[in-house]
Amino acid sequence: MSTPEELANELSAERDFLMKSLDDLELEHASGGIDDESYEALRDDYTARAAAAIRSLHDGVDERPEPPAAPPAKRRVAVVAGIVVFALVVGLALAGALGVRLPGQTSSGNAPSSAESDTAKNVGRKITSLQNAVNAQPNNYDLRLQLAAAYANNNDLPTAIKQWDAAITIDPNRPEGHAQIGRALYLVSEQMVDKTARAQIVAEARAALDKAIEVGPTYLDSFFFRGVMLGAFNEYAQAQADLQTYLAGSPNGQWSASARQALAGVTAALSRTSTTVPTTP
Repeated sequence: MSTPEELANELSAERDFLMKSLDDLELEHASGGIDDESYEALRDDYTARAAAAIRSLHDGVDERPEPPAAPPAKRRVAVVAGIVVFALVVGLALAGALGVRLPGQTSSGNAPSSAESDTAKNVGRKITSLQNAVNAQPNNYDLRLQLAAAYANNNDLPTAIKQWDAAITIDPNRPEGHAQIGRALYLVSEQMVDKTARAQIVAEARAALDKAIEVGPTYLDSFFFRGVMLGAFNEYAQAQADLQTYLAGSPNGQWSASARQALAGVTAALSRTSTTVPTTP
């Protein structure tokens, strides 16, 4: 059990966090990043919890209710629900598009060895451990990111997306959640046949990556993800700029080899599509 001093420090930190979250929520709603229904639900929840923390500080008794799970923004609810259908093929797209091997698969695509099976068990244990940590600290942004990455590495993209969305709800002014959502939605779009639905998901992916770069221009992975996506849609000039930005800031980064390969492709495409101004006769 916490001492009175520890409880006071915890309540003060929670009060400050919730007051800042209310300010951030107002900005996110004003920018169109969250729908009215989700905004109202989160605003009421944050306000009630902040009031409980303030009362608890005043009375010296912990009167806080158990915090409910943060609801995802309505605009992505249908997307997340539909991703279940694409989870396996998206994993394959992830491997192909970004040049990485699927978890649980050898470099040749053969069945996993016993050592790799042990690795899968370790991933499962890691997910359980992280999920327990998130349950204990539901408003911890970094833990949400770690849990999302663990689910993604275990080919559970729908649950990973929910965790990235939860991270964005906690702090919309950090770039990682936006960037990973954008990357995941783009990969989902690659598996969609319906052109209208695909265009909607691509627009969501682009908006998420644009937002990531807006709020965190030093998080260079966003430029790589957007550069790959824009190159796929023949926006070669912007793709080239994004990939160059990534490589200039992270020449030996996680995606550097794939970025160089993609940059070579878009540069060649720009060369092919360039036109020569005809000389005056």
